[in-house]
Amino acid sequence: MERCFNCGQELSKDDVALCKKMLGRKIKQFFCREHLAEMLDTDVDALTEKVEQFKEEGCTLFL
Repeated sequence: MERCFNCGQELSKDDVALCKKMLGRKIKQFFCREHLAEMLDTDVDALTEKVEQFKEEGCTLFL
């Protein structure tokens, strides 16, 4: 199980997939949605909507 690099929170598989999608598949450090939103200058709700969008599009990271 991956943990947020900033706060140590356990991450869901969707959070890990979202980090890979937004930051690149080869990343080694993962972030919770709160810290990822901060890094990307957006909000958690927008990232949650993106997860649903990527799932609907059939992105293989979110299977």
